[in-house]
Order: sequence, then structure tokens, then C-alpha cells
Amino acid sequence: MGSKMQRYGRRLATLGLILTGVYLAGCASDSTTTAKRYMFWPPQPDAPHVQYLTSISTSSDVTGKQKKMEELLYGKESLSDLPFQRPYGVRINDGKIYVCDATAANVSILDFRKKEVRILGRTGPMTLQKPIDIAVAADGTKYVADTGLGAVVVFDTTDLYAGRITVPDMRPVSVAVYENELFVSDMKASRVRVFDRLSGKELLAIGQQGSGKGKLGGAMGVAVDRAGNVYVNDVVGCKVQKFKRDGTFISMLGGLGDTPGTFVRPKHMAVDSAGILYVVDAAFENVQMFNEQNQMLMFFGSQGNHPGAMDMPAGIGVTDTDLDLFAQYAHPAFELQRILVVTNNYGPVKINIYGLGVLKPGKTPEDILSSRLKVTAGFSDKATGDALATQPVQPGTQPASAPAATGSK
Repeated sequence: MGSKMQRYGRRLATLGLILTGVYLAGCASDSTTTAKRYMFWPPQPDAPHVQYLTSISTSSDVTGKQKKMEELLYGKESLSDLPFQRPYGVRINDGKIYVCDATAANVSILDFRKKEVRILGRTGPMTLQKPIDIAVAADGTKYVADTGLGAVVVFDTTDLYAGRITVPDMRPVSVAVYENELFVSDMKASRVRVFDRLSGKELLAIGQQGSGKGKLGGAMGVAVDRAGNVYVNDVVGCKVQKFKRDGTFISMLGGLGDTPGTFVRPKHMAVDSAGILYVVDAAFENVQMFNEQNQMLMFFGSQGNHPGAMDMPAGIGVTDTDLDLFAQYAHPAFELQRILVVTNNYGPVKINIYGLGVLKPGKTPEDILSSRLKVTAGFSDKATGDALATQPVQPGTQPASAPAATGSK
């Protein structure tokens, strides 16, 4: 166990080097550190790399109070009070968070710069039935995986319906875009189907049903990295497999277990610009992070009722832009470098927002210690060596002197 924890510590140090390599210049004043309380992962005494920032539960957390003009535009149903029921897939792009709500049968566009919420799929020539995931191409085209329709529904750059991509008996559960290729995880066929996203023509399939290298017991999440490599996780085999774009098997990580680096119920995934892979696990109720060599760097999130806790998480989105939208929630000694968005199927808080980053130059873990809340480790104490008590926080509240979090009602 000691050697395992030493390896884990080295990977945390490597993550720190990765993040420092993309460090964003600029230092803020550290004059109010003790006035607020913050949530960080990994647990102390390790240097922090992920901070819980804020949460969203209804559209009013984005729009604020509804104006009379909005009432005229949207009618009696107040978008400002629209609750998220059971969100799954999520993406963050160009100042907007796209949330697939399978129960509400729509996709919400949370526009943080305009402070407004728009809805895809409720009206028009194509209404959504069970949207489960979304991908946004570089040109702004949206691709929504709808398991109810058995198709990927396409919306153009102006959010108008533009068509659908499907093959017989497809059950799409996750989507990703790379250049002009659309990758669709088909749960029924247990493979990833690759389409030309412009023509809708199927090009090839990645993986096949079964177990072992290159085979999938139940294809779930799909993600594509900066080089075009394709990651797909197997909700049955509890593994993540990596393929080339042509379907050639590269490597595999994970397995069924209850220790860091293994999975029980893997859901959606994301890959950031540095090649870090994020895997949501609904059973562990956390997100595990891996480098390009398949080594686990760290994990964040845990069950509980503290700020930033997860409750059956499903989707994740990541961006290294739009940092200014959430900078107000960051600890004065912590420099944001990524924004991470995680959806929860259950509980009062449906969308959690976290920041990935590093301590600013000259700062140490001691600079955040006095304002740092303790959280459960996220795995069993025996597995991690961490025995941290949770500071109880009732759902829908913030601890005394905590940073204000939208959606905390």
C-alpha cells in the first residue's frame, strides 16, 4: 500500500507540473483568505488542484429575476424558474453550458455572458424525447444524442433544427466531435459508430461486443483527445479503452474495483487540452483523472451534503476558456486554469462547477489551510490512507462565511 501511495503522490506532483506548464499570468490580492471557506481536492496536506466553485439547480441561478420582457417572450412558463430534473450530458463552450435533461426532454443553454437561458428541442419540427448527451463542433453546430429517438439530432449555429443522423436500431448514449467526424457511442450494438458529421454517412465502427482488448460489454461514454484518439468506457467491463481514429486498439485502463484507478459505474468522460482524461463514476460519486500514459493523477468529488458533493453524477464538460465567468469563486491563492462542469442525476444540486488549477507563485498549502473545509476522501479510507471527517452542511445551504453559490436554494 505504501508503494501505491508513493506512486499516487508522484502522479500528483506530475499533475502540478502539467498545470504549471500552462500557468496563466496574474496574481490577485490575498487579503480576505480567512473570511471565506473553500473546498479543495486532493485532501491536505497535498497541494490543491481542484476547487469547488459554485452550483446551479434552476435557470434563475443564471438569469436572476425574470423581467417583464422575458414574460412576453416566453409566455406564462417562467424560464427563470425552470428546474433541472435529471441532467445527464453536459458541455461548456463559448460562455455557455449545455445541459441535457432526459426527464424534461430538452437541452438547456445557460448563457452566462448574456445571463439568459434558451431551450433546444421543446418546440419546432423535431422535439426531443430523451436527450442524453451533446457535442458542440468548432463551428457551433450541436449534436444531441437522444435515446428515445434512437438518433443524433442536429441543431445549427442559430440553434435551429438541421436534421438527424441515425442507423437502424441505434441507441446513442454519448457523442463527441473531432474535425468533421462525429463519434456516437451505441449502447445497443456496444460500439462507437463514426459518421461524417456533414453528410451523416457512417464511416466505420470502433470496437465490437465482447470482452478483452478492443471489445466492449456495454459502450457508454466517448471522448476524443487533441490528437484524435478515441476513448470509450465500458459500463459492464468497467474499463476505458483507447483507440486510434481508424479503430485500431491502443491501450486499456481501469477494471472493476473499489480503489483509485478502478471503476464500478463509469458514465461520461471528457479530455482537456493537456490530454488529461476525466471519467465520471456514478457509484464512487467522483471524477477520476488520468494522464496520457493511463496513470491516475487524482480524483475529486465525493458523496455527502457538503458544497461540491456529488449525487449520482453522470456528465462532465471541461474548458480552458471562460475562466473570468467563475473567477470570483476562486480562492485568492488559487489560479484557475480549467473550468469543470459535472451533472448530478439526483439531489437538490443538479450542476456543480469546479476549477482545475495550481497555487499562485509564492503560495503554499498553508495559505489555504485556515479556510479549507474537510471532505470525505471519495473512496474507502483503507484504499486512500485518508481519514478526513466531513463537515456537515444541510442541502441547500452554505457553511458560515462560505462563498455564495448560485443554485444553493
